[in-house]
Amino acid sequence: MSGVRSHCNVYCIALAGALALFNSAEAAASVVVSGTRVIYPGNAPHVTVQLTNQDAFPNAVQAWVDVADPESTPADADAPFVVTPAVSRVAAGAGQQIRVMFAGKDLPQDRESLFHLNVLQIPPMNTAHAEQNKVMVLMRNRLKMFYRPTGIAGTPARISEQLRFSVQQSSNGWHVQVENPTGYHASFGGATLHVAGSQWKLSPVMVPPMSSAQWLPQTPSALPAGNAEISAHLINDYGARIAIRHAAAR
Repeated sequence: MSGVRSHCNVYCIALAGALALFNSAEAAASVVVSGTRVIYPGNAPHVTVQLTNQDAFPNAVQAWVDVADPESTPADADAPFVVTPAVSRVAAGAGQQIRVMFAGKDLPQDRESLFHLNVLQIPPMNTAHAEQNKVMVLMRNRLKMFYRPTGIAGTPARISEQLRFSVQQSSNGWHVQVENPTGYHASFGGATLHVAGSQWKLSPVMVPPMSSAQWLPQTPSALPAGNAEISAHLINDYGARIAIRHAAAR
């Protein structure tokens, strides 16, 4: 058993070192992660994430969870979660399941906490398509992972009903203020402000639970008088975009 553990430790260190030496991409990985986000129920002993290798050759995969650091590595990841197996080999055209287990305590029980699951794909150096002097490119998927306690009031399906929008002026122009009084994160895939027959594309950001955020226009300009409305796409637990429309106070 100790020999297996030592081998894994050496392998993990080698992969972590490779991660530090090469740039990683987050969009074109051929080891595909099922879903666009991970929901971790607070009462679950673990959650399972499915990986699928779409390549015609095997890939090594390493996985870890971080709090809010896109540059994290397995060596410095600081989230209270354990991933098993931390390193695995996924055969060509095959699948692999990894388990994520909560190993911490004292997270808020009235709202979600946000983490990120990283899945790093490292292709073999001796594939048929490899050439000498070709740089090995590491591919990384980084998914939002929401730790969701059982004591949160309401349901994720009712988030839209409680969001509040307002258009606010400042010395630097205007922005849309978004208030999220729920215990859930509100993620968006696009948003537009409508006033007097004109519209302005917004740059929406995720709004944390029981918090607020400012959405800035993509092309700032003066707003005409009139009633304001926000149309947006709210992203649900399954990654689907749900169209919503709300009045915005002025």
